[in-house]
Amino acid sequence: MKDKIVLVINYFNLISALLLAAVSIYYYPMQKIAFLLFFISYSMEFFIEQKWKYIKLDKKSIYFLVMIFFFLLAFIYYPIEDTSKYFTWLVGRRLSIFGFGCVGFFGVNPKYKLNYFLNTFIISSIIAILYLICYRVGIMNFILNPDRALIFADARIAWVNSHMIFNLFMNISLVNIWYILTRSWRRTSWWKLTLYISALTLIFGILSISEGRSGFITGILLMLCFIFYEIWKRKKMIGIVVAFLIPFLLIGIVSQQKRMTEKDIKTEPRIFLWEAALSVIKDKPVFGYGVSNAQEQFDTARAKYQTEEFKQSWKHIRILTSHNQFIQTTMEFGIFGLILLLFIYSYPIFVADKNRKLFALFLIFPCVYESLFDVFITGVNYSAIFGILVVLILCVENNIAKTPKVPVVQ
Repeated sequence: MKDKIVLVINYFNLISALLLAAVSIYYYPMQKIAFLLFFISYSMEFFIEQKWKYIKLDKKSIYFLVMIFFFLLAFIYYPIEDTSKYFTWLVGRRLSIFGFGCVGFFGVNPKYKLNYFLNTFIISSIIAILYLICYRVGIMNFILNPDRALIFADARIAWVNSHMIFNLFMNISLVNIWYILTRSWRRTSWWKLTLYISALTLIFGILSISEGRSGFITGILLMLCFIFYEIWKRKKMIGIVVAFLIPFLLIGIVSQQKRMTEKDIKTEPRIFLWEAALSVIKDKPVFGYGVSNAQEQFDTARAKYQTEEFKQSWKHIRILTSHNQFIQTTMEFGIFGLILLLFIYSYPIFVADKNRKLFALFLIFPCVYESLFDVFITGVNYSAIFGILVVLILCVENNIAKTPKVPVVQ
């Protein structure tokens, strides 16, 4: 009887995990039910299976302990902070780091399979795109309207999410499609190959009309890296030539992005946010201020740097961060916190099994790149996505067939 109960809970947890992955493209309020279902089902698993009995200290479990410790830093600093004004709000946004740290440390159930999650990201991306184009915008309006990028962006903001989260999700899906195809090309039926290639084309096409510069550049870099890698596997000399051409191709493509003009870059509001944050860091660079004190110091510094235009634009925003995870973490926990952050970002690439190292690199890259322009693992949407990704990289069974090695042509 107990075995049947465990099996039911395992499947309940698997379904809720896939649901959480699928809805993480949407605004956080739309994720709450999936979020609760996942962690409730995992808690049930934890106690029924007595997961604490099977703890094994190895490189992977130590990594998740560091994730948990990174989350707990806010509580360690709390007693010595002068204010707790922002504490609950800021800590609440990073709960996923603690949650997925525990999931990774105590282990996932054996029903988790890598291809379930990779395909969930891909399918969810396609559903979101088609929902916007076919239902919210109208397919003929999208095709015929010369301002299709603008009307798509308006619909996406209203019904799905900001370009940062949306484009991150799209780029993760690109990596997933590449990994599935490169591992199982010769074993995949023609109709599945057609669907995957069509999905890749649609996702990349949407990224190409995005107003989001970071997501667009990330997509271009990923596609160029995929092309280079696949050519390099088959003929190294051509791969070397392609490697030399990639910077020129990248510059040429990026220069066509509408928001990459000199004026856009000079008026980028993140610049003064970063300047304000760096002015805060210089007074306590080693250990930082703690989450609430850092935010209070940043708000004071920001008032000195921001223009009247931005002051009016953001007056209704409850809390405005530095829009850079590395800077934000250094404000909060100093260089010590920054080292932990860099460890959290980089370590999965080295700890992942040999069949997932490049996959891990391609998944972590968009996260690190977006961390330059927004708070990431301390942001409510991002932290859930990142938690899912590191669990996939380090804990989930890789059941994607490997294509036989391609002969190298000298």
